[in-house]
Amino acid sequence: MKKFEHKWIMYHELHHQRRNGMTPPQIASYLVMDTRTVKKFLAMSEQQYLDFQQQLSTRTKKLAPYEGYVKSRLELCLEASSAQVHDWLKEYYPAFPRVSIKSVYNFVLYVRNKHQLLKTFDTRAYSQVEQLPYGKQAQVDFGEYNMTDVDGRRKKVYFFAMVLSRSRFKFVCFNEHPFTTQTAIAAHEAAFAFIGGYPGELVYDQDKLLLVDENKGDLIFTEAFRAYLQSRPFKVRFCRKSDPQSKGKIENVIKYIKYNFLRGRVYYGIPVLNDQAIDWLGRTANAKEHSTTLSIPALEWELESVHLIPLKQPFAIARDNPAYNVTKDNVIHFKGCSYSVPDDTFQKPGTEVLVRQQDDCLIICNTGGEEIVRHQISLLKGQQVRNNNHKRDHNKKVKELIAQAMRLFTDQEKAIGYLENIHKQMPRYARDQINMVASAGKKYTKEEMDQTLAYCLENNLPRAVDFEPVLLSIRQQVVTPQTLNKGVDRLQNSKYRIQPQTSSISDYKQIL
Repeated sequence: MKKFEHKWIMYHELHHQRRNGMTPPQIASYLVMDTRTVKKFLAMSEQQYLDFQQQLSTRTKKLAPYEGYVKSRLELCLEASSAQVHDWLKEYYPAFPRVSIKSVYNFVLYVRNKHQLLKTFDTRAYSQVEQLPYGKQAQVDFGEYNMTDVDGRRKKVYFFAMVLSRSRFKFVCFNEHPFTTQTAIAAHEAAFAFIGGYPGELVYDQDKLLLVDENKGDLIFTEAFRAYLQSRPFKVRFCRKSDPQSKGKIENVIKYIKYNFLRGRVYYGIPVLNDQAIDWLGRTANAKEHSTTLSIPALEWELESVHLIPLKQPFAIARDNPAYNVTKDNVIHFKGCSYSVPDDTFQKPGTEVLVRQQDDCLIICNTGGEEIVRHQISLLKGQQVRNNNHKRDHNKKVKELIAQAMRLFTDQEKAIGYLENIHKQMPRYARDQINMVASAGKKYTKEEMDQTLAYCLENNLPRAVDFEPVLLSIRQQVVTPQTLNKGVDRLQNSKYRIQPQTSSISDYKQIL
């Protein structure tokens, strides 16, 4: 009844505005309605409008025949969306009519309300956290954001943030590359120097830079972070997985940095960005009244600073070299370019090397820290930086084959000369040619091999494809060492060399 009263008031308001001289588009804009609907209602008398509303209240729904099915499915799965119900209907009823998604949504909502099949939501009970003592805790998190440089190109930056839980005094520093354990430790040291001491406890996410694994409170830290914690007086606490609410203070700081400091700012480089961030902290982040505590963080920090643990000697941070995967073609990809490594570097998928920059050089080391190659860093993108010494030694395998094949002959010096000549004449197929000679040595005697070698050298036959036919001819004539000097030179070419038949050009002319 209340809904009908609203519609009746809306109808009279339309006609009231019309009598005041407003046009249908103006009325539609004023009442936030469609112009066509305004025109339709203005053309109706009161009785016509009442009949129209009565018709709407009694009309049948197009999807009414499917109400039972929708109800049964919703009873089994209260969390189902209208899109899922729509798909179920089309699956179960091949002749399901073609209707809009909005129609299905309205019908599912109607069924839910009619049969009280409302969605269930798992809600978590929250309570306000008690105000912590000064110097008790700080919260830490990492973030990233896409900026735009002076050329209009997108540039992703990474940042580290820390906030004192009581005073809300904040710190942020930026990095051009994703944080590693070493750069994260350096960011910690910079934050403690900025706030003037250590809090009693730091709260983190379960970040892989700091934590290898966590099992019911049993924490396994990364090696570098464990060494760092041993030298510092604060304790650490890691939130449960997928539970950012337990460190809501730093989560709000991360959003504050993104949308108050970074959004709309042009990227000029990390040093400039860090200088701008320090200015922003002093000008805005730590100088404005906090919306929850209703106090100024900078003034609260003056009270909290005396409760912080005094700073110790700076932590000696070992420079870490990030690991890069080696591809199967023995290159690594670094800042948009590919750099070669020796051919035997890639052993299996996941093979890694360590990389560090020194001035304009890229130094690549194995996982043990031993340098294997260094390259000049390319200033251009998409370049292939190669070291000629890394090219595969194709001759190495051929030389090994020659060394094996020469043992099949009595006079190995002549054999080496013959085989190396094959390599020289046909370098691309040298291995195949030498393998043909080696395979022949498994089927024939050493004496037959020697006779064939002598004949090939005397008659200048530098191809291995000629070698076995000569062997076969010698075996058929049963050539002995005593008759070698007399008989070998009388071998007929037709017995060891096959000449392919050729067609006469006149045959092709006749066909054409």
